[in-house]
Amino acid sequence: MKEIVVLSGKGGVGKSTLVASLCLILQDKHKVVMTDTDVDAPNLALFFEAAPRYSQEVSASEKAFIDYERCVGCMLCVGVCKFSAMTALDDKPVVIPFFCEGCGACAIICPESAIDIRNVVNGKINIADVDNAVIVSGELTIGESSSGKLIDEVKITAKKEAERTNADVIITDGPPGIGCPVIASIKGSDYMIAVTEPTPPALSDLKRLLEIASYFKIPTGIVINKSDMHPKSRTLIKSFAKRIGLEILSEIPYDASVPKAISNSMPVVKAFPKAPSSKAINSLGERLKDIIKSR
Repeated sequence: MKEIVVLSGKGGVGKSTLVASLCLILQDKHKVVMTDTDVDAPNLALFFEAAPRYSQEVSASEKAFIDYERCVGCMLCVGVCKFSAMTALDDKPVVIPFFCEGCGACAIICPESAIDIRNVVNGKINIADVDNAVIVSGELTIGESSSGKLIDEVKITAKKEAERTNADVIITDGPPGIGCPVIASIKGSDYMIAVTEPTPPALSDLKRLLEIASYFKIPTGIVINKSDMHPKSRTLIKSFAKRIGLEILSEIPYDASVPKAISNSMPVVKAFPKAPSSKAINSLGERLKDIIKSR
């Protein structure tokens, strides 16, 4: 079973759009499980008429809870909290849940053992069926943290679904950026597709993303989306890729068919199969089949 993760270094470059189309293409020869690890804003299922099958709450973070029968109002906890998650109200300490990181300093310093650090629900895992495929996605509760831990649970669930359905490919729509969620998404993957666009900020973020991929020793290929948008930046990206020895897997042209397909909740290769972007993505899909076969 191969796991391919699609990342971008920055948001808005068309990563989810690409994943949705690639999943349809790969289904010709492979049993596919789709995974959405952008837990702050999961949107892969929006491209399909997905039928929800299962949802489970996940406790992947901890917060402080005060037992007011024991609390004597000494306020030591308020003073020790580095996250401003404790405040005084009517001579009693009060926890501000959105600020609490569950570090446990307040519980350690409390002379009355009136504070407990407990697991809390900070998100959920959703599973939906799409034709012959499955989508496993994580959804972080608004204001909650520990997205990396939630992504770990999403990936574990996706592998179980792959085993259950005898899938041979997991393709993951990862989060933007280079932080903890991205690291959690990369971990354990067999191949990474780095999606970028021909702009100076996108190239800068691509370089940072590739540093992470290099650290984890993940084989990587680059896709330039909206490739004809800015020729100078496109040339810089291609020169950079050649210099570091990475392959440009595909150059997808800007195409008005893409937003039209998105507005109809469809992958562009399905909504407009003859569009220039669809032809480029189909070629990329065939290239990806060869990569899967060779690894």
